[in-house]
Amino acid sequence: MLLAAVLLYAARGHAQQGVIFSQYAFNGLVLNPAYAGYKEKFNSTVLYRNQWANIEGSPTTISLLVDGAMLNNLLGVGGHIMSDKVGVQQTLSFFTDYSYRVQLDRQGTRLAFGLSIGATQLSLDETMVRLHDNHDPLLTGGLLGKPVFRPDFNVGVFLDHKRFSLGLSATELWRDYKLVQKNPQLYFTAATLIPINRHYIIKPSIFYKDDFIMQPSIDLNVFLLMRDKVWLGVLWRNGLPLKSRLDKTVRGEAFYSSLNALTFLAELFVSDNLYLGYAYDFPLSKLNQVTLHTHEVMLGFTMGKKAQRVLTPRYF
Repeated sequence: MLLAAVLLYAARGHAQQGVIFSQYAFNGLVLNPAYAGYKEKFNSTVLYRNQWANIEGSPTTISLLVDGAMLNNLLGVGGHIMSDKVGVQQTLSFFTDYSYRVQLDRQGTRLAFGLSIGATQLSLDETMVRLHDNHDPLLTGGLLGKPVFRPDFNVGVFLDHKRFSLGLSATELWRDYKLVQKNPQLYFTAATLIPINRHYIIKPSIFYKDDFIMQPSIDLNVFLLMRDKVWLGVLWRNGLPLKSRLDKTVRGEAFYSSLNALTFLAELFVSDNLYLGYAYDFPLSKLNQVTLHTHEVMLGFTMGKKAQRVLTPRYF
């Protein structure tokens, strides 16, 4: 009933557009092109997310990310492919990622500037659409049954020190997309390291997401690294009810409440070159009366010197 009210209310809907991943803390390239080459190794990662699993038409996302470093680690290069399906809408994106890194001091503080250039294809699943009006904009706009392509680009900066990191990026900067208005997404990340002893490290972090239209969200994370082998963490995601944007309609309240979630995460280094990750999201809103299942799985592979991870660890 809530979903029906949302769809009936709006002539032009604003909803979740930017892809949500919970394991961005383990691979920042999914948010920021300046992260390319950060680990100074060849790195490839596959991420799969099934959000609100038992709700028909819920978001399903899969992404492949590859990056590495060149020119004495000054240049990072990579690329990523992302497929995202939400209801009838299907999005397929291809990007190449570039970063240029500058060392700021002898302690290893580095500042990276990043750029992603690519294209996005938007299509609608005709099998899920039933039209009762021949003048429906889906037909007159030529969006149904015919994929629409558009260029796109992302930019970002990333500062990393041996004890902290800061990141700022903006994605989906090409807005024009026929009937669908894509809003640019702003991401801010910050993290620090708190060593307990030589075998255990705590990493608190914060993640802020905003599209300047709907309610922004903020994630508070805390992770524990055990013996350089296992990361365990918990994430609290919450929407920020800004009065200037808060829509008192059913649509606005539904979007705001859908942001609230508690996530449990784990990453395991199976070997020096292979790692696995898993995240489970538990909704803290009325959505938990409908679904309790959001799963996210990560598989990663690296290539590089075995000693490199010990001598210059990259924990961000």
